[in-house]
Amino acid sequence: MKAKLVSQTRHERLVLGKHIPLTTPFVVYIEPSGYCNLKCAFCPQTSGDKAFKRDFMSLELLKKLIDDLSEFPDKIKVLRVCGNGEPLMSKNIVGILQYAKEKKLIERIELISNGTLLNPDLIKNLPRFADRIIFSIEGLSAQEYKRISNVKIDFEKLLKNIRALHAGSGDCIIHVKIHHQAVPSKSKKRKFLDLFGDSCDEIYIEKLVSMWPEFDGPYSSSEFRYGGKVVKRQVCAQMFKGFQIQADGQVVPCCVDWRRINIIGDANKSSLLEIWNGKKLRGLQIAHLMGSKDKIEPCKQCTMNDYCELDNIDQYAEKIIERLKNIKTFPRD
Repeated sequence: MKAKLVSQTRHERLVLGKHIPLTTPFVVYIEPSGYCNLKCAFCPQTSGDKAFKRDFMSLELLKKLIDDLSEFPDKIKVLRVCGNGEPLMSKNIVGILQYAKEKKLIERIELISNGTLLNPDLIKNLPRFADRIIFSIEGLSAQEYKRISNVKIDFEKLLKNIRALHAGSGDCIIHVKIHHQAVPSKSKKRKFLDLFGDSCDEIYIEKLVSMWPEFDGPYSSSEFRYGGKVVKRQVCAQMFKGFQIQADGQVVPCCVDWRRINIIGDANKSSLLEIWNGKKLRGLQIAHLMGSKDKIEPCKQCTMNDYCELDNIDQYAEKIIERLKNIKTFPRD
């Protein structure tokens, strides 16, 4: 095994609570596709809820979003190309990454994919325009994929394609991860490391945890997603460092608002800078800081921060409120 055993959270982090409000978001999530080719039982894709919207992002909208980033005073630290669907289902995925890369407004471009739709063109071009590609593996055989993701795949082809992509990845970091329910024994963990260890730069086994509000999935872990204890949070850190742009242009404060209850803007009609500094997002931030999380949908049911979020800003809430009072979008009614 040549890959480095490391979590997705390997980067050195600032103390977020000391830097809020941010004039430029640290991370922007863009969803190229709301559709997915897998049907994993732990994902809201399988909920059957009519509120779950599926669209493909047009290349025109993507270019508008990237151009919008030039209005922020600093570079975006991370553009994360992902969402509630599989990015490789978008016919524009290479064009999306290429345009984002060539504009040079982002420090790091990351793509998150299940990898099952890789083909020669994607194998050649994805590493050219992404700085990091994260592949989420759901099983170690076609039979296990069928059991976990309810779809029959060619597992040997998946493995071969990831190996081929890694072989030509250049400076692009290839990260492969799997959830603990897919490798419940030591022998399974070893098999995963043996199968993919030579096909990536980083490899990791994470906990499958509860993170989707209003969706009951088959979660079994009472641990933090990256290991350790679960810590109850009152204030959601997600909405203070970035936002999610869905494939149709609707913007929500965090990726787990899959029913789009808190729409903070429409990127087709407003600039990302306007949305970032807008009253809808600011009002939601203030409500969390004031201790009203349990009165807000879907936040009151959300456990993503408790199980997945590394940044804890609870202790900074009062100081952040004082800082926010000095900006125009603080709600004063």
